[in-house]
Parts: sequence; C-alpha cells; structure tokens
Amino acid sequence: MPRKPLTEDEKSIVREKAAVAARRIMDEHGAEKVTIRGIAKEVGMSAMSLYTYFENKADIVTYLQVQAVDELTEELISAAAAAKGPETLVASLGRSYLAFAEEKTGEFNLAFRTEEHGGKMPAVVRDGLKKALSPLHDAVSATVKEARSPEEVDRIVAGIWSGWHGYALLKQAGCVVDQTPIFDAKTAVASFGAARVTAEAAAH
Repeated sequence: MPRKPLTEDEKSIVREKAAVAARRIMDEHGAEKVTIRGIAKEVGMSAMSLYTYFENKADIVTYLQVQAVDELTEELISAAAAAKGPETLVASLGRSYLAFAEEKTGEFNLAFRTEEHGGKMPAVVRDGLKKALSPLHDAVSATVKEARSPEEVDRIVAGIWSGWHGYALLKQAGCVVDQTPIFDAKTAVASFGAARVTAEAAAH
C-alpha cells in the first residue's frame, strides 16, 4: 500500500527539525561541516529522504537565514513601535540593529552569509531585509520635507543602513569600542541627498 503523502504541516515539522540540527552543527563545528548527510543523521533519517525537503546545503542555509532575518525584523518592529516621531525612530532603529548584531552575533552573521550562494544573497533573504528596513524607509520619507524621488529616498536609507552595518562589523572586529555612530535622518538626508545636487551640477 503506497505511503500516505505528508501534509504541509508535517513537512514543516521535518524541515524545522533539520534546520535546528543544521544550526547546531554550524554553531559547534562551523558552517563548512554542515552537510545533508550529517543533518540527516542528526534527525534520524536517510540523506535521500532529506532531499525531499531541501534541495541541497545552500537551501538549508537559506532557510536558516530567513529565520535570522525574521528575528531582526521583529526587533526592528518593536523598536519602531516604541519610538516617538520619525527622527527618534531612526535612532531607535539604529540602536536596535546594533544591539541585535552584538547580542545575537550568530544570527546577525548568518543573515548576511553568501558563501553557499556564489557570493550573492538569495532573493528571499534580500526581500526579508527589505521588509525589516521598511520602518527606516518610512521614517526617512516622513523626515524629508522637500520632494525627493523614490530612488533618492532609497539611497538615503542605504546610507543609514550602511552606517549601522559597517559599525556593527567594525565593533565585531574590535576596531571600535565606546564610540557611538551618529546617524539620524536629517544628517543622512544632508549627506546622501547632496549627492543628487553634486551630480546635477557636474552635468551642467
């Protein structure tokens, strides 16, 4: 008698068990030690069966990355809810982002991992990060008084995000200790918005 196909809920349970096993191997032995065979052994199934749920190691890492980005999203949404006004929101989001990077270093580094993806972040992870940064995008849009193109707002957001992310990496490397990055929306608009003016002036 043919085996009854698993429901989507049952598949999700197996995928989550495999993801937990993969993360445990990664934390204890390093990402290079994560293999389909090793994960299958951890969860008590054959490697062939595990391929039913994940295409390869990169697929498993992507699954873990999405979970990490979801955690970051929750942290930023909570920070946004506690802020008062768009300008304080930017500062609150920045503190939350840096706290996540410091307190949940494994998740933070995993979220931006590209080694299994040919040096490029998977689209689903990029989409998740875009969602995570939507409060920042909204805050910048609300702070900018004069008309700005969507592309310019995106550039300002990228500038602020780069400041947070770069500081987080520098702190991990021990290059900064007690310094505090100053990156509010008005400063960013003045810095990155000026790029448009400079470019237009050069064109004339």
